[in-house]
Amino acid sequence: MTILLVCSVVVVAVIILGTVTRTNIGLWAIFAAYVLGAFFLGMKPSLILGMWPTKLFLMLFAVTFFYSFAVLNGSLEKLALHAVYACRSIPWAIPVMLYLLGFILSGIGAGDGAIVLLIPAAMSIAKITGMNYFLAAASTICGISYAGATPISTIGIFIRELMEHCGYSPEAADSFANKTFFHGFIVFTLVFVLSYIIFRGYRVKADGIERPEPFEGKQKITLGIIILYLCVMVLAPLLHLGIPENPIVDLFANNLNIALVSFFFALVSILSRVGDEKKAFLRVPWSALTTLCGMCMLISIVTETGTVKVISDYLSSHVSGTFSPALFSLFSGIMSFFVSGFVVNTTFFPLVPGVAAGGVDPGLLFSAIAVGAMGTAVSPFSSMGAMAVSLVDDEKKRPSFFVGMILWAGINIAVYSILLLLISLY
Repeated sequence: MTILLVCSVVVVAVIILGTVTRTNIGLWAIFAAYVLGAFFLGMKPSLILGMWPTKLFLMLFAVTFFYSFAVLNGSLEKLALHAVYACRSIPWAIPVMLYLLGFILSGIGAGDGAIVLLIPAAMSIAKITGMNYFLAAASTICGISYAGATPISTIGIFIRELMEHCGYSPEAADSFANKTFFHGFIVFTLVFVLSYIIFRGYRVKADGIERPEPFEGKQKITLGIIILYLCVMVLAPLLHLGIPENPIVDLFANNLNIALVSFFFALVSILSRVGDEKKAFLRVPWSALTTLCGMCMLISIVTETGTVKVISDYLSSHVSGTFSPALFSLFSGIMSFFVSGFVVNTTFFPLVPGVAAGGVDPGLLFSAIAVGAMGTAVSPFSSMGAMAVSLVDDEKKRPSFFVGMILWAGINIAVYSILLLLISLY
Protein backbone atom coordinates (compact mmCIF):
# COMPACT_ATOMS: atom_id res chain seq x y z
CA MET A 1 0.00 0.00 0.00
CA THR A 2 2.93 2.35 0.74
CA ILE A 3 4.45 1.93 -2.72
CA LEU A 4 0.98 2.39 -4.25
CA LEU A 5 0.65 5.71 -2.49
CA VAL A 6 4.18 6.77 -3.42
CA CYS A 7 3.70 5.94 -7.12
CA SER A 8 0.32 7.70 -7.28
CA VAL A 9 1.76 10.82 -5.63
CA VAL A 10 4.78 10.80 -7.95
CA VAL A 11 2.69 10.63 -11.15
CA VAL A 12 0.32 13.38 -9.98
CA ALA A 13 3.25 15.52 -8.79
CA VAL A 14 5.02 15.19 -12.15
CA ILE A 15 1.94 16.44 -14.01
CA ILE A 16 1.31 19.29 -11.56
CA LEU A 17 4.97 20.40 -11.48
CA GLY A 18 5.23 20.40 -15.27
CA THR A 19 1.99 22.38 -15.60
CA VAL A 20 2.65 24.90 -12.81
CA THR A 21 6.29 25.58 -13.71
CA ARG A 22 5.51 25.51 -17.44
CA THR A 23 8.38 23.13 -18.05
CA ASN A 24 8.32 19.93 -20.05
CA ILE A 25 6.47 17.21 -18.14
CA GLY A 26 8.73 14.62 -19.77
CA LEU A 27 11.80 16.04 -18.02
CA TRP A 28 10.09 15.75 -14.63
CA ALA A 29 8.95 12.23 -15.57
CA ILE A 30 12.50 11.11 -16.46
CA PHE A 31 13.84 12.47 -13.17
CA ALA A 32 10.98 10.85 -11.23
CA ALA A 33 11.56 7.54 -13.02
CA TYR A 34 15.21 7.68 -11.97
CA VAL A 35 14.47 8.50 -8.31
CA LEU A 36 11.60 6.02 -8.01
CA GLY A 37 13.39 3.22 -9.83
CA ALA A 38 16.87 3.57 -8.37
CA PHE A 39 16.23 4.72 -4.80
CA PHE A 40 12.86 3.14 -3.99
CA LEU A 41 12.88 -0.04 -6.09
CA GLY A 42 16.62 -0.74 -6.24
CA MET A 43 16.70 -0.83 -10.05
CA LYS A 44 19.97 -0.36 -11.95
CA PRO A 45 20.17 2.91 -13.94
CA SER A 46 20.83 0.86 -17.10
CA LEU A 47 17.51 -0.93 -16.59
CA ILE A 48 15.73 2.39 -16.08
CA LEU A 49 17.25 3.73 -19.32
CA GLY A 50 16.10 0.56 -21.06
CA MET A 51 12.51 1.63 -20.41
CA TRP A 52 12.86 4.52 -22.84
CA PRO A 53 10.42 3.57 -25.68
CA THR A 54 12.99 3.46 -28.47
CA LYS A 55 10.68 2.03 -31.14
CA LEU A 56 7.98 4.62 -30.49
CA PHE A 57 10.51 7.47 -30.38
CA LEU A 58 12.07 6.46 -33.72
CA MET A 59 8.68 6.12 -35.42
CA LEU A 60 7.44 9.54 -34.35
CA PHE A 61 10.79 11.19 -35.03
CA ALA A 62 10.98 9.68 -38.52
CA VAL A 63 7.46 10.70 -39.57
CA THR A 64 7.69 14.26 -38.24
CA PHE A 65 11.16 14.73 -39.75
CA PHE A 66 9.95 13.58 -43.15
CA TYR A 67 6.97 15.95 -43.17
CA SER A 68 9.11 18.85 -41.94
CA PHE A 69 10.32 19.43 -45.51
CA ALA A 70 6.75 19.84 -46.79
CA VAL A 71 5.93 22.25 -43.97
CA LEU A 72 9.07 24.34 -44.37
CA ASN A 73 8.87 24.83 -48.15
CA GLY A 74 5.14 25.65 -48.05
CA SER A 75 3.96 22.66 -50.09
CA LEU A 76 1.13 21.64 -47.75
CA GLU A 77 0.04 25.23 -47.10
CA LYS A 78 -0.21 25.98 -50.81
CA LEU A 79 -2.06 22.71 -51.40
CA ALA A 80 -4.64 23.80 -48.81
CA LEU A 81 -5.02 27.26 -50.35
CA HIS A 82 -5.52 25.82 -53.84
CA ALA A 83 -8.14 23.40 -52.50
CA VAL A 84 -10.10 26.21 -50.85
CA TYR A 85 -9.76 28.42 -53.94
CA ALA A 86 -11.24 25.61 -56.03
CA CYS A 87 -14.44 25.98 -53.98
CA ARG A 88 -14.88 29.71 -54.70
CA SER A 89 -17.78 29.05 -57.09
CA ILE A 90 -19.55 26.97 -54.42
CA PRO A 91 -18.73 28.94 -51.24
CA TRP A 92 -21.04 26.83 -49.07
CA ALA A 93 -18.51 24.01 -49.56
CA ILE A 94 -15.55 25.99 -48.11
CA PRO A 95 -16.13 24.78 -44.51
CA VAL A 96 -16.51 21.23 -45.85
CA MET A 97 -13.24 21.60 -47.75
CA LEU A 98 -11.48 22.82 -44.59
CA TYR A 99 -12.82 19.79 -42.73
CA LEU A 100 -11.62 17.43 -45.48
CA LEU A 101 -8.22 19.11 -45.64
CA GLY A 102 -7.83 18.69 -41.88
CA PHE A 103 -8.70 15.02 -42.26
CA ILE A 104 -6.38 14.41 -45.22
CA LEU A 105 -3.29 16.26 -43.96
CA SER A 106 -3.60 14.88 -40.44
CA GLY A 107 -4.50 11.40 -41.70
CA ILE A 108 -1.49 11.05 -44.01
CA GLY A 109 0.84 11.78 -41.11
CA ALA A 110 1.48 15.53 -41.17
CA GLY A 111 0.74 15.66 -37.43
CA ASP A 112 1.24 19.12 -35.93
CA GLY A 113 2.10 20.32 -39.44
CA ALA A 114 -1.63 20.14 -40.22
CA ILE A 115 -2.35 22.28 -37.16
CA VAL A 116 0.31 24.87 -37.94
CA LEU A 117 -0.78 25.19 -41.57
CA LEU A 118 -4.54 24.85 -41.55
CA ILE A 119 -5.71 26.75 -38.49
CA PRO A 120 -4.06 30.05 -39.52
CA ALA A 121 -5.33 29.53 -43.08
CA ALA A 122 -8.87 28.81 -41.82
CA MET A 123 -8.98 31.88 -39.56
CA SER A 124 -7.67 34.03 -42.41
CA ILE A 125 -10.35 32.65 -44.74
CA ALA A 126 -12.97 33.39 -42.07
CA LYS A 127 -11.88 37.02 -42.00
CA ILE A 128 -11.99 37.33 -45.80
CA THR A 129 -15.32 35.57 -46.33
CA GLY A 130 -17.15 36.67 -43.19
CA MET A 131 -17.43 33.04 -42.04
CA ASN A 132 -18.00 32.66 -38.31
CA TYR A 133 -14.63 32.20 -36.58
CA PHE A 134 -15.93 29.30 -34.55
CA LEU A 135 -17.11 27.51 -37.70
CA ALA A 136 -13.67 28.01 -39.29
CA ALA A 137 -11.99 26.55 -36.20
CA ALA A 138 -14.46 23.66 -35.94
CA SER A 139 -14.10 22.79 -39.62
CA THR A 140 -10.34 22.32 -39.41
CA ILE A 141 -9.95 21.00 -35.87
CA CYS A 142 -12.73 18.40 -36.25
CA GLY A 143 -11.00 16.97 -39.31
CA ILE A 144 -7.53 17.10 -37.76
CA SER A 145 -8.50 15.57 -34.40
CA TYR A 146 -9.75 12.10 -35.25
CA ALA A 147 -7.75 11.67 -38.48
CA GLY A 148 -4.61 11.57 -36.36
CA ALA A 149 -5.61 8.02 -35.36
CA THR A 150 -4.80 6.57 -38.81
CA PRO A 151 -1.99 3.97 -38.90
CA ILE A 152 0.47 6.36 -40.61
CA SER A 153 -0.18 9.46 -38.49
CA THR A 154 1.73 10.38 -35.34
CA ILE A 155 -1.15 9.82 -32.89
CA GLY A 156 -2.13 6.60 -34.64
CA ILE A 157 1.43 5.28 -34.38
CA PHE A 158 1.59 6.32 -30.75
CA ILE A 159 -1.65 4.70 -29.58
CA ARG A 160 -0.95 1.46 -31.45
CA GLU A 161 2.50 1.16 -29.92
CA LEU A 162 1.12 1.98 -26.50
CA MET A 163 -1.58 -0.69 -26.86
CA GLU A 164 1.08 -3.26 -27.76
CA HIS A 165 3.11 -2.06 -24.77
CA CYS A 166 0.08 -2.96 -22.63
CA GLY A 167 0.43 -6.59 -23.72
CA TYR A 168 -1.82 -6.84 -26.76
CA SER A 169 -0.79 -8.26 -30.14
CA PRO A 170 -0.22 -5.95 -33.16
CA GLU A 171 -3.40 -7.33 -34.74
CA ALA A 172 -5.43 -6.57 -31.60
CA ALA A 173 -3.86 -3.10 -31.34
CA ASP A 174 -4.85 -2.37 -34.95
CA SER A 175 -8.42 -3.47 -34.21
CA PHE A 176 -8.61 -1.30 -31.08
CA ALA A 177 -7.10 1.71 -32.87
CA ASN A 178 -9.57 1.34 -35.74
CA LYS A 179 -12.38 1.48 -33.17
CA THR A 180 -10.83 4.67 -31.78
CA PHE A 181 -10.74 6.16 -35.28
CA PHE A 182 -14.39 5.19 -35.91
CA HIS A 183 -15.59 6.66 -32.62
CA GLY A 184 -13.63 9.85 -33.27
CA PHE A 185 -15.19 10.04 -36.73
CA ILE A 186 -18.70 9.86 -35.26
CA VAL A 187 -18.13 12.47 -32.55
CA PHE A 188 -16.18 15.05 -34.55
CA THR A 189 -18.24 14.71 -37.72
CA LEU A 190 -21.40 15.21 -35.67
CA VAL A 191 -19.90 18.31 -34.03
CA PHE A 192 -18.82 19.66 -37.43
CA VAL A 193 -22.27 19.16 -38.96
CA LEU A 194 -23.95 20.87 -35.99
CA SER A 195 -21.46 23.76 -36.21
CA TYR A 196 -22.11 24.08 -39.94
CA ILE A 197 -25.86 24.30 -39.38
CA ILE A 198 -25.79 26.54 -36.29
CA PHE A 199 -23.31 29.03 -37.76
CA ARG A 200 -24.86 28.93 -41.25
CA GLY A 201 -21.96 27.62 -43.25
CA TYR A 202 -24.27 27.51 -46.25
CA ARG A 203 -24.26 31.34 -46.31
CA VAL A 204 -20.51 31.78 -46.63
CA LYS A 205 -19.42 34.10 -49.45
CA ALA A 206 -16.17 33.80 -51.39
CA ASP A 207 -15.84 37.20 -53.06
CA GLY A 208 -12.55 38.05 -51.31
CA ILE A 209 -10.61 34.84 -51.98
CA GLU A 210 -7.67 35.47 -54.32
CA ARG A 211 -5.98 32.93 -56.57
CA PRO A 212 -2.95 31.40 -54.81
CA GLU A 213 0.49 31.48 -56.40
CA PRO A 214 1.27 28.41 -58.55
CA PHE A 215 3.37 25.61 -57.09
CA GLU A 216 7.12 26.11 -57.34
CA GLY A 217 9.48 23.41 -58.57
CA LYS A 218 10.55 22.29 -55.08
CA GLN A 219 6.93 22.16 -53.93
CA LYS A 220 5.92 19.97 -56.87
CA ILE A 221 8.80 17.59 -56.13
CA THR A 222 7.83 17.50 -52.44
CA LEU A 223 4.21 16.63 -53.21
CA GLY A 224 5.41 13.94 -55.61
CA ILE A 225 7.60 12.43 -52.88
CA ILE A 226 4.66 12.45 -50.43
CA ILE A 227 2.42 10.72 -52.98
CA LEU A 228 5.08 8.07 -53.57
CA TYR A 229 5.51 7.65 -49.79
CA LEU A 230 1.76 7.13 -49.35
CA CYS A 231 1.68 4.65 -52.21
CA VAL A 232 4.38 2.58 -50.54
CA MET A 233 2.71 2.69 -47.13
CA VAL A 234 -0.85 2.07 -48.32
CA LEU A 235 -0.61 0.02 -51.53
CA ALA A 236 1.89 -2.57 -50.25
CA PRO A 237 -0.45 -3.92 -47.52
CA LEU A 238 -3.36 -3.87 -49.99
CA LEU A 239 -1.34 -5.86 -52.53
CA HIS A 240 -0.43 -8.30 -49.78
CA LEU A 241 -4.12 -8.86 -49.08
CA GLY A 242 -4.98 -9.19 -52.77
CA ILE A 243 -2.03 -11.37 -53.75
CA PRO A 244 -1.14 -13.25 -50.53
CA GLU A 245 0.91 -16.01 -52.15
CA ASN A 246 3.26 -13.82 -54.20
CA PRO A 247 6.79 -14.13 -52.70
CA ILE A 248 7.94 -10.68 -53.89
CA VAL A 249 4.84 -8.95 -52.48
CA ASP A 250 5.21 -10.97 -49.27
CA LEU A 251 8.87 -10.00 -48.89
CA PHE A 252 8.11 -6.32 -49.41
CA ALA A 253 4.94 -6.16 -47.25
CA ASN A 254 6.40 -8.16 -44.36
CA ASN A 255 9.43 -5.88 -44.12
CA LEU A 256 7.54 -2.60 -44.38
CA ASN A 257 8.21 -0.35 -41.39
CA ILE A 258 6.87 3.17 -41.19
CA ALA A 259 9.92 4.55 -39.35
CA LEU A 260 12.45 3.12 -41.82
CA VAL A 261 10.35 4.08 -44.84
CA SER A 262 9.98 7.63 -43.47
CA PHE A 263 13.74 7.92 -42.95
CA PHE A 264 14.30 6.74 -46.53
CA PHE A 265 11.93 9.33 -48.00
CA ALA A 266 13.41 12.01 -45.76
CA LEU A 267 16.77 11.13 -47.34
CA VAL A 268 15.14 11.36 -50.80
CA SER A 269 13.86 14.84 -49.84
CA ILE A 270 17.33 15.93 -48.75
CA LEU A 271 18.98 14.63 -51.93
CA SER A 272 16.23 16.28 -54.01
CA ARG A 273 17.13 19.59 -52.30
CA VAL A 274 13.51 20.44 -51.50
CA GLY A 275 14.46 21.85 -48.09
CA ASP A 276 17.18 22.58 -45.58
CA GLU A 277 18.17 19.46 -43.63
CA LYS A 278 19.21 21.43 -40.52
CA LYS A 279 15.94 23.36 -40.43
CA ALA A 280 14.01 20.12 -40.86
CA PHE A 281 15.76 18.68 -37.79
CA LEU A 282 14.82 21.79 -35.82
CA ARG A 283 11.21 21.42 -36.98
CA VAL A 284 10.85 17.99 -35.28
CA PRO A 285 8.64 18.40 -32.14
CA TRP A 286 11.37 17.44 -29.68
CA SER A 287 9.36 18.78 -26.75
CA ALA A 288 6.39 16.51 -27.50
CA LEU A 289 8.68 13.50 -28.01
CA THR A 290 10.38 14.17 -24.67
CA THR A 291 7.00 14.44 -22.93
CA LEU A 292 5.53 11.19 -24.19
CA CYS A 293 8.74 9.13 -23.94
CA GLY A 294 9.50 10.45 -20.46
CA MET A 295 5.99 9.59 -19.29
CA CYS A 296 6.33 6.13 -20.87
CA MET A 297 9.48 5.56 -18.78
CA LEU A 298 7.75 6.65 -15.58
CA ILE A 299 4.59 4.61 -16.18
CA SER A 300 6.71 1.55 -17.06
CA ILE A 301 8.43 1.79 -13.68
CA VAL A 302 5.13 2.36 -11.89
CA THR A 303 3.81 -0.76 -13.63
CA GLU A 304 6.77 -2.75 -12.31
CA THR A 305 5.65 -1.97 -8.76
CA GLY A 306 2.22 -3.51 -9.32
CA THR A 307 0.49 -0.15 -8.77
CA VAL A 308 -1.29 -0.24 -12.11
CA LYS A 309 -2.63 -3.73 -11.38
CA VAL A 310 -3.95 -2.67 -7.97
CA ILE A 311 -5.77 0.35 -9.43
CA SER A 312 -7.20 -1.58 -12.38
CA ASP A 313 -8.33 -4.43 -10.09
CA TYR A 314 -10.08 -1.91 -7.86
CA LEU A 315 -11.84 -0.29 -10.82
CA SER A 316 -12.92 -3.62 -12.29
CA SER A 317 -14.43 -4.73 -8.98
CA HIS A 318 -16.00 -1.44 -7.87
CA VAL A 319 -17.10 0.19 -11.14
CA SER A 320 -19.78 -1.37 -13.31
CA GLY A 321 -18.65 -2.46 -16.76
CA THR A 322 -21.50 -0.39 -18.17
CA PHE A 323 -20.12 2.81 -16.73
CA SER A 324 -16.36 2.24 -16.91
CA PRO A 325 -15.89 3.39 -20.56
CA ALA A 326 -17.84 6.61 -19.93
CA LEU A 327 -15.90 7.14 -16.70
CA PHE A 328 -12.57 6.66 -18.47
CA SER A 329 -13.68 9.10 -21.16
CA LEU A 330 -14.68 11.69 -18.57
CA PHE A 331 -11.44 11.37 -16.59
CA SER A 332 -9.23 11.55 -19.69
CA GLY A 333 -11.22 14.52 -21.01
CA ILE A 334 -10.83 16.45 -17.78
CA MET A 335 -7.09 15.70 -17.65
CA SER A 336 -6.64 16.67 -21.30
CA PHE A 337 -7.93 20.17 -20.51
CA PHE A 338 -4.60 20.87 -18.88
CA VAL A 339 -2.02 18.44 -20.30
CA SER A 340 -1.17 16.82 -23.61
CA GLY A 341 -3.24 13.91 -24.90
CA PHE A 342 0.03 11.96 -25.07
CA VAL A 343 0.33 12.25 -21.29
CA VAL A 344 -3.33 11.26 -20.80
CA ASN A 345 -3.03 8.14 -22.95
CA THR A 346 0.28 7.12 -21.38
CA THR A 347 -1.23 7.45 -17.90
CA PHE A 348 -4.55 5.67 -18.46
CA PHE A 349 -3.82 3.03 -21.12
CA PRO A 350 -1.97 0.68 -18.72
CA LEU A 351 -5.17 0.43 -16.64
CA VAL A 352 -7.09 -1.14 -19.52
CA PRO A 353 -5.98 -4.81 -19.35
CA GLY A 354 -6.92 -5.10 -15.68
CA VAL A 355 -10.33 -3.44 -16.10
CA ALA A 356 -10.99 -5.41 -19.29
CA ALA A 357 -10.41 -8.63 -17.34
CA GLY A 358 -13.77 -7.93 -15.70
CA GLY A 359 -15.54 -8.45 -19.02
CA VAL A 360 -15.32 -5.00 -20.61
CA ASP A 361 -14.23 -4.67 -24.26
CA PRO A 362 -10.61 -3.40 -24.13
CA GLY A 363 -11.05 -1.68 -27.49
CA LEU A 364 -13.92 0.33 -26.05
CA LEU A 365 -11.80 1.37 -23.05
CA PHE A 366 -8.84 2.39 -25.21
CA SER A 367 -11.19 4.36 -27.45
CA ALA A 368 -12.83 6.01 -24.43
CA ILE A 369 -9.46 7.27 -23.21
CA ALA A 370 -8.06 8.35 -26.58
CA VAL A 371 -11.20 10.03 -27.97
CA GLY A 372 -11.96 11.55 -24.57
CA ALA A 373 -8.53 13.19 -24.66
CA MET A 374 -9.11 14.36 -28.25
CA GLY A 375 -12.46 15.86 -27.26
CA THR A 376 -11.08 18.40 -24.81
CA ALA A 377 -7.81 18.98 -26.70
CA VAL A 378 -9.74 21.70 -28.58
CA SER A 379 -9.87 23.87 -25.45
CA PRO A 380 -8.03 27.23 -25.51
CA PHE A 381 -5.53 25.73 -23.06
CA SER A 382 -4.30 23.31 -25.77
CA SER A 383 -2.05 24.08 -28.75
CA MET A 384 -4.90 23.89 -31.30
CA GLY A 385 -7.36 25.92 -29.27
CA ALA A 386 -4.77 28.49 -28.19
CA MET A 387 -3.63 29.01 -31.78
CA ALA A 388 -7.20 29.52 -32.96
CA VAL A 389 -7.91 32.06 -30.19
CA SER A 390 -4.70 33.98 -30.89
CA LEU A 391 -5.64 34.34 -34.58
CA VAL A 392 -8.98 36.05 -33.90
CA ASP A 393 -7.93 39.64 -34.60
CA ASP A 394 -11.25 41.16 -33.54
CA GLU A 395 -10.76 42.19 -29.88
CA LYS A 396 -14.51 42.24 -29.26
CA LYS A 397 -15.05 38.71 -30.57
CA ARG A 398 -12.03 37.08 -28.96
CA PRO A 399 -13.40 36.76 -25.37
CA SER A 400 -16.62 35.09 -26.53
CA PHE A 401 -14.61 32.86 -28.87
CA PHE A 402 -12.40 31.85 -25.93
CA VAL A 403 -15.44 30.86 -23.85
CA GLY A 404 -16.94 29.10 -26.87
CA MET A 405 -13.86 26.90 -27.24
CA ILE A 406 -14.16 25.82 -23.60
CA LEU A 407 -17.85 25.01 -24.07
CA TRP A 408 -17.02 23.11 -27.25
CA ALA A 409 -14.56 20.90 -25.36
CA GLY A 410 -17.22 20.22 -22.73
CA ILE A 411 -19.82 19.37 -25.37
CA ASN A 412 -17.41 16.96 -27.07
CA ILE A 413 -16.78 14.99 -23.91
CA ALA A 414 -20.47 15.00 -22.94
CA VAL A 415 -21.54 13.72 -26.37
CA TYR A 416 -18.93 10.97 -26.35
CA SER A 417 -19.65 9.87 -22.78
CA ILE A 418 -23.35 9.54 -23.64
CA LEU A 419 -22.43 7.58 -26.78
CA LEU A 420 -20.29 5.21 -24.70
CA LEU A 421 -23.13 4.66 -22.23
CA LEU A 422 -25.49 3.79 -25.08
CA ILE A 423 -22.93 1.38 -26.59
CA SER A 424 -22.37 -0.28 -23.20
CA LEU A 425 -26.11 -0.62 -22.55
CA TYR A 426 -27.02 -2.01 -25.95
